Amino acid sequence: MREILTNEENDFIDRLGLIAESGGLTRISGRIWGLLIVTGKAHAPIEIAEILQISRASISMALKTLQTLELVELKTKAGTRHTYFAMREHPYVSMLQAHSKQAKANTTVVTNAMKAIQRPEARKRLEDLETFYKIMDEGYLSMLSRLEQLERR
Repeated sequence: MREILTNEENDFIDRLGLIAESGGLTRISGRIWGLLIVTGKAHAPIEIAEILQISRASISMALKTLQTLELVELKTKAGTRHTYFAMREHPYVSMLQAHSKQAKANTTVVTNAMKAIQRPEARKRLEDLETFYKIMDEGYLSMLSRLEQLERR
């Protein structure tokens, strides 16, 4: 049975789509994220397509993005062959951990480039970029610590 959403829920879902889009994701990724927040249920892609009235192809790409961000996870239901998607138990902790891991990897790339690139005029820009990624990681770790404290309450 198709999920019935209120006008307020639809409005939130649409607004989260716009927020996601302004942050570099697709609007559809944000709308799916909003749907999963509002319903608290696992949904098959075909259900998501019906509820949000968007194509299944668009949903597939958006779900891959949300999985990469570690906001959603795959679920199965006994007696069906469908794959379902639901919010992870602690999605924002997982998301920050993934961002921190990426910032560390980016720092490593830049650090290695600093060792390999001999061009003097590139040195300052590489140092700035390395500092930027280190600060990003520090920020992610600080946010992660705060979120973990809140979840323990």
